[in-house]
Amino acid sequence: MIKPLLLAVWISVLSLSANFGVAYWKAQRAQTVTDKASQALEQRKTRIINVPILIAGGVQGYVVAQFAYTGEAAALKAASVSPEGVILDEAFRMLYAEENIDFRKLQRADLDKIVETLKARVVARVPPELVKEILVQEFNYVSKDEIRK
Repeated sequence: MIKPLLLAVWISVLSLSANFGVAYWKAQRAQTVTDKASQALEQRKTRIINVPILIAGGVQGYVVAQFAYTGEAAALKAASVSPEGVILDEAFRMLYAEENIDFRKLQRADLDKIVETLKARVVARVPPELVKEILVQEFNYVSKDEIRK
């Protein structure tokens, strides 16, 4: 009589401990997946901007640019203001005021310098988790003569 009773208790203890073990394992696994998802990066594009290039008091052409930026997905969703406005503002200010670069004869090093300077200016104005990297989607110079054609 005691043997069947002890056997029933033993089977109950094993079943409950296995059930709790599996539940604990699933909870830990779900937490690590959530932690990884919060670290995920998201890429977004800005709209296209047209920046007039002034030389000797007149418009010589336009720089047409579009940028992309990556940031932490959770931070971008939680942000009250999108960093796109800051990126476009800084890009416009920088390209409009740039006198050292001849956009008619743009070099690769010039583009790298533009992106580095733009990122430094943007990160100074927005939290760094919103803008991890800035990429160039499109960058063209259109002279005033080409527009008229």
